[in-house]
Amino acid sequence: MRLVEDLGKLRAQFLIITGDGRSELKIFRALPEKYNGKDLILFFPFPPRSRKTGLNALNTLKDYKSDRINSIIYIVDGDTFKGESADVKVQKHLKSIGIDIINITPIREAFLIKCRSGDQEIFLHCVIVGPKTFIEEEIAKLIELKLRKKIDLSGNRDNNWKKRVKKDVIQTLRENKVKLTFKKQS
Repeated sequence: MRLVEDLGKLRAQFLIITGDGRSELKIFRALPEKYNGKDLILFFPFPPRSRKTGLNALNTLKDYKSDRINSIIYIVDGDTFKGESADVKVQKHLKSIGIDIINITPIREAFLIKCRSGDQEIFLHCVIVGPKTFIEEEIAKLIELKLRKKIDLSGNRDNNWKKRVKKDVIQTLRENKVKLTFKKQS
């Protein structure tokens, strides 16, 4: 897995769009260090062609149509939907920007939307984080589940908490990479 912020002449398999700006980039930079491959390319554009947040981040689908990436990962905090059904709001927004819905498949706390923009079929993987959690908390839970390393999630969930958890997540992923690299060399 490889994360790129500028495609150049590369062909990415996934485009990553976040609904609350660029705060997730640091975490996504650490993930490929853990999964030390180069075959799968994730494109997290920087700077984005258009800076949008929330549901409006989906407007960028049209900005990247010429790159012919048909698998999109859209990550957004649950508070974007203010208690309303996320899949219904995402569908309405996609239709409002001229994207046709083919079908929706629920996947645990996420959903996959197969849709079409002109002649291009798109698989939109929607990951809704929350409503009361941040993506950093979800990744910390994944680390605990997969790597059996616990990250302290106690405290008030304010910006300082979010920064601390994000720092711990990145550090844990980097430390794990070092251990994996060491095992491979021995």
